[in-house]
Amino acid sequence: MIFDKTKSMRNAERYLAQGKIQSAIGEYKQVVANDPKDFGTLNMLGDLYTKNADKSRAVSCYTSVAEHYSKQGFAQKAIAIYNKISKIQPGSIEISAKLADLYKFKGSVNEARTHYKAVAEHYESQGLKIEALEVRKQIASLDPKDTTIQLNLAAAYLEENQQDEAAEAFAEAGLRFVKKLKHVEAIEALEKALEIKPTEPKILAAFVQSHFALATPAKAAERLAEIHTSEPHDRDVLHLLIDCYLEAGNTNEAEKVIISLVEKEPSNYPKLVNLTRMYLTNSDAEGAARIMAMLSEHLLAAGQGDEFQSLLTEILTLDPEQLEGLRLRARLAAWQRDELGMHDSLAHLASVAKKCESIDDERFALSQLAMIAPHEVEYADRLKEINEQYGFDEEYATGNLFDEQFLRPAEQVEPELETFTAVPADPETEEQEVDEVAAVADFAIMDDVSESVEMVGSEPTDETDEEKLRREVDSIKFYIDSGYLELAEKAITELRTEFGTRPEIDDLIKHLESRPETTETEVVEISAPILGEPASNGKANADSRGFGIDDLRNELGIDESDAATDSDYDTHYHTAVAYQEMGLLDDAIKEFQDAVSLVQPNDPTRRFFHCANLLGHCFMQKSMPNLALTWYQRALETPGLSDEEKQGIWYELALAYEAEGDVDNAGRYFEQVYAENIDYRDVSERVKNISVSR
Repeated sequence: MIFDKTKSMRNAERYLAQGKIQSAIGEYKQVVANDPKDFGTLNMLGDLYTKNADKSRAVSCYTSVAEHYSKQGFAQKAIAIYNKISKIQPGSIEISAKLADLYKFKGSVNEARTHYKAVAEHYESQGLKIEALEVRKQIASLDPKDTTIQLNLAAAYLEENQQDEAAEAFAEAGLRFVKKLKHVEAIEALEKALEIKPTEPKILAAFVQSHFALATPAKAAERLAEIHTSEPHDRDVLHLLIDCYLEAGNTNEAEKVIISLVEKEPSNYPKLVNLTRMYLTNSDAEGAARIMAMLSEHLLAAGQGDEFQSLLTEILTLDPEQLEGLRLRARLAAWQRDELGMHDSLAHLASVAKKCESIDDERFALSQLAMIAPHEVEYADRLKEINEQYGFDEEYATGNLFDEQFLRPAEQVEPELETFTAVPADPETEEQEVDEVAAVADFAIMDDVSESVEMVGSEPTDETDEEKLRREVDSIKFYIDSGYLELAEKAITELRTEFGTRPEIDDLIKHLESRPETTETEVVEISAPILGEPASNGKANADSRGFGIDDLRNELGIDESDAATDSDYDTHYHTAVAYQEMGLLDDAIKEFQDAVSLVQPNDPTRRFFHCANLLGHCFMQKSMPNLALTWYQRALETPGLSDEEKQGIWYELALAYEAEGDVDNAGRYFEQVYAENIDYRDVSERVKNISVSR
């Protein structure tokens, strides 16, 4: 038989009008039994039980209604129902605790404090000190400006040997003092927290902030140095220690610590930039140039030529004749492949080195000038004069001296200059020589290239042909892996000319073709000797077309492979991760996109999933949630996702929708996570907040 709810409700109202409470209760009980979600009727049923003096059943009805309203985020309605229960059961600690939480959620501080205080006093009277402290902690959280209660709470935790909780309370007190600009009191509280948790990042950051505000960074540095001694591998401590040294102007200690850090983690090279600027602020051009010598390769490898130029300009403005600065200027010109700039920089370096009687610097600059500008005979003449004066046997330095000069450590003593063989200034070879010097300069940013580049005029070695071939093959592989494909192709041509057809050379060409940057549309000029044809004085026939990559494939019988190698993916992926950690989000996004283009959503290694997920994070960091949604949705397309992976993506989707202002979709995904894992991060609180805002 179908239950008629309307009829039962009318009957109950009629019974109430007649004063027949028990009969009305019977009708309402039927309604609630058939419709458990009718909490309004359940509330009326509780009222009738109260009138009928049936307190236990009234409390049962009220409790169900109050819990429902509380879960839905209707704090005021829940409070009203719990107050009904409180009248029936005065002094109930359970009800006081629930009312305290609801008043806190609603923002009614005084009411929440009253109920929390009653609960805490009850626990204390029962000897339950730990439970009482937890309630006191809730009271302390009600007023973010109250520092006294936090200090009292911390002392109480210490008395009960609750070390972690005490540290947290002292830290909270310190943070509150910081917000009130009471930095002396803040440091006192934070010191107590550090005695318990010396490496807690939040405590350390506030501690340093207060010392900076009081202009006492040296004291903060002393404390952090003590912590660093006991915890030498803690990165947060080390970074803050560097900041303290820089703030205190202690460049000597800062330099030691920063160099140690960058040697272990090169991605921290921006600290060297800060140190360079500190030296410049102190008008110490020598110190700034010394650090720049260590920093230069990091800046150039990261493509930060403008930053390099800016710092170098400031150094040379302070001291136009600073030798290290002049070396670096030539270094920058080489990286920029600015032949005119390199010429002018080397000429200036030679002039200043002569004035300062720095023979090694002058000889280096002159030897390079003689190679890139052989028609300017004054450089060769001066170089010859130096050789005769100091007993050098040759006129030119070896080609790889360029790399040795600019890639040596800042404080390394320069080795004795090698002797070299002069090259006549033949106009027909001048262009070739300039190209070769530029090629060497282009690769000067790589730490180990100097051993692999041979310049015109270098002395022959005692190595066998096989050893030389093996060395050259390794060098060319390095060029290819570093993305210098044009130079690699030229080197392959020269290697083929010298050694003929070899399996090692064929493997090099295959490796070159496997690079994703090389496509069929890229035509590369390969000189005649690779085909075994005679060269005509090094000049290509103007009427003949360039020998392209397709021709090279056909000639050598190499089949094209479209499959991306794992190394390509790994290179892009790990580069992207490094860029993301450095905060270079645009660069990170580009590398992640390059990496994800090499894999498919059904990739069994989860590479697509990881890339898509991190792309979403990058776009969220750039405050572009609409683009983040695209990549989170694509990550969700990955087949075979585990429950944990799905929950993670749902949560990120919810955050992105929330940032977009789409509360409904945000709530939907938060609820999906909540349905499967109520303990996932802060999803419970977010579901509650979303429910209130809907």
